[in-house]
Amino acid sequence: MESFLLFLTWLGFLLYGGPLLAFALLLPLAERVKGLAPWHVDRLWRAWGPGSGLGLGLAFFAGVLLHRVRTGGFTWGWSTASERWVLASHVAFLLLWVSYTVLEVWRTEALRRFDDRSGPLDEDAYRAARRPVVRHVAVNALLLLGVLALAALA
Repeated sequence: MESFLLFLTWLGFLLYGGPLLAFALLLPLAERVKGLAPWHVDRLWRAWGPGSGLGLGLAFFAGVLLHRVRTGGFTWGWSTASERWVLASHVAFLLLWVSYTVLEVWRTEALRRFDDRSGPLDEDAYRAARRPVVRHVAVNALLLLGVLALAALA
């Protein structure tokens, strides 16, 4: 059971983290790649939103059940170094979850207003709305790498 839950946890992180890391690199570079319109990359990233949410949810629920199987309960201690790393990774994951919710629900709302098949009509307003989204995706990518590093130390 433990190995199955571990597999589901890593599958969730793969579904969430793989595209997140790819888009954390692609979103800022989209304006520099010739022939690649930034709004097409943005729309592709937003289209993967449900997949990211499902991946993050799978990582969360499988991770919580994995913790339950390993510890025999839903307690988090800090008496040993390993317990402190586990607690730190779970706190970092909670920060990632909240940050992702803010990104997906509120931050990208400004981009949704520009949805048009041919691209945004007001490019300056679109760039201004896009900037915080690109930064927030990069922050989430760093948080994800932090969660993975802390989990590896546990």
